[in-house]
Amino acid sequence: MATGKIMWAVLLLAACGQITSASAQQLACDDGIKTAFRPDENTTVVAVRPIKKGDELAAGDVPKPPIVAAADLCLVKLLVGPGATAEKDKTARSYSEGIGIEIWLPTPANWNERIRNYGGGGWVGGGHRYPDQIGSKVPAIVNANLGYASGTTDAGQPWYQDGSFAFLSNGKLNAESLKDFSVRAMVEQAVKTKALVNLYYGKAPKFSYYDGHSQGGRQGMTIAQEYPELYDGYLIAQPALNIAKFGTSALYPQIVMKTELGYTAINKVEAKAFAAKVAAANLRAVAACDTAGLGFLLDPFACNYNPARDAAALCTGAAGDGVTGTNTDAANCLNAKEAVALNKIWYGETSDGSFDAAQTPEARSGRALGAKQVWWTFTRGTAIGGQITSAGTDNLALGLQDVSYAADASATSAIPITNASTSVRNKWLELDYAGLADAVAKNVALQPTLFSNLITDKADLTKLRDLGRKVVVWSGLADDAIPPAGNVNYHERVIAAMGGHAEVQKFMRMYLLPGVAHSSQGRAYTVGGNNDTVPLPKLPGNGNQNPTREQDQFFSALVDWVEKGAAPGDIVLTSRDKSVSYPICVYPLKTTWNGRGKVTEAASFNCQ
Repeated sequence: MATGKIMWAVLLLAACGQITSASAQQLACDDGIKTAFRPDENTTVVAVRPIKKGDELAAGDVPKPPIVAAADLCLVKLLVGPGATAEKDKTARSYSEGIGIEIWLPTPANWNERIRNYGGGGWVGGGHRYPDQIGSKVPAIVNANLGYASGTTDAGQPWYQDGSFAFLSNGKLNAESLKDFSVRAMVEQAVKTKALVNLYYGKAPKFSYYDGHSQGGRQGMTIAQEYPELYDGYLIAQPALNIAKFGTSALYPQIVMKTELGYTAINKVEAKAFAAKVAAANLRAVAACDTAGLGFLLDPFACNYNPARDAAALCTGAAGDGVTGTNTDAANCLNAKEAVALNKIWYGETSDGSFDAAQTPEARSGRALGAKQVWWTFTRGTAIGGQITSAGTDNLALGLQDVSYAADASATSAIPITNASTSVRNKWLELDYAGLADAVAKNVALQPTLFSNLITDKADLTKLRDLGRKVVVWSGLADDAIPPAGNVNYHERVIAAMGGHAEVQKFMRMYLLPGVAHSSQGRAYTVGGNNDTVPLPKLPGNGNQNPTREQDQFFSALVDWVEKGAAPGDIVLTSRDKSVSYPICVYPLKTTWNGRGKVTEAASFNCQ
């Protein structure tokens, strides 16, 4: 066995509590940690920074205060090599000396003897490796305020939310950094956090938890699938599973627009106008399917609204599907081609641009792909204007191993990929329906090798189950970044592989949240534009810096499951303005209005 593999195996043993700290002496928060903490030859302590109660901190997702330390803390910053050894150009964004890790340590008196590591988002990155910066997101600091030791990572590259690192400066894929990003950074995060906790406090933690959202949710699920021994419990929120599929399919609205309407996001005036019409159609979809009158959909998978069959959605005189348009508002009505294009976008990517207007709710929910369907899309009622006015091409370029397919600033609102191998961009404009479907297939095929299974879709969770670990998963049904049907599909695959619903619920439970969009801070979307009326989970974050157990709902449910054996059931959510409450349900049960009670009261809803 290679030396590196031996060292990693030893570290895994240490992280699992099979090796205890030799020291029973608590350390001071000073540069002595640089000398004392030497877990392996690849790890360097970059900085040790005492944080005083009341200090204002600029976190990665909120670059300006007020994020306030609620108690004294010790911030330890690590760099774990070797980094991208294939990249020789130190000015390239693919150059990296390793994985940056920040570990927030409460004082011994304030430590609750638990670890709650937090995940990153998007392409991660950040200031973890720099002494004068903070790379962690707000929830990690809040977790430390609550008494948890909390570690975060930049996933192996310092460029915040920039996918450029994935290409070497010669244009080839950066397999080393993609491995760090896909899996190794999260293993190091867990191992190094536990090792430092053992050393700093002179004892091992009683329990260790992982908490992550979006890319951070995918990171946590990777560990749950491959190294479940590293944590006792996993809170996985809106995870970016199946990224090779949904990430590449993100370009599909642009291919539909180019093919059916003759323009793309590059044509800003036309794209903006179409986005406004789609928003108006979303309003009509919700109005048609919202039987409870909440202003958002409890079960958007059941909504089959078709604008081509809605005369009031179509422009006056437009020939729809058995109807003729009556809408005189040119800014909000759809012509016949636009209605077809929207139906295609709502159906999800297919290999030939077809769609099935008769698709069943079960198929829309992720249980089975439809005819020629490559992947699912966003639910009706979800804000998809960003997919219309901006081209999502990062995963496309990666799957095709060609940076020329990436969008430039004229076509995307994301950070454009920077690479010196070629100045050519926007080659995605050459693709048709079949070409995009081929790109998805190529991305999936590369996953076990060049991407180290970034797709994170392993359904066999035998090891996690047998170790007694617990997982709580939640997704928003109005998620505007990761189609929720894809995460339902993964859960269904786990159910099939692990013996059925009842068996899976012994170790993993999933919740689907009506009206909730994509955000670790609990942002909700309603087509009426009022987020305050959507019941939301209470989460640690910028607006919830000192949460009680009741203000940290999902995590508290996970802790009770891990530490007390109390499996989570229905969880009551309440809107910010306190106007609406209802239970969310353990999948496959759904939040259902009884049809007669006040929709503002939890008693009017049940799980069925």
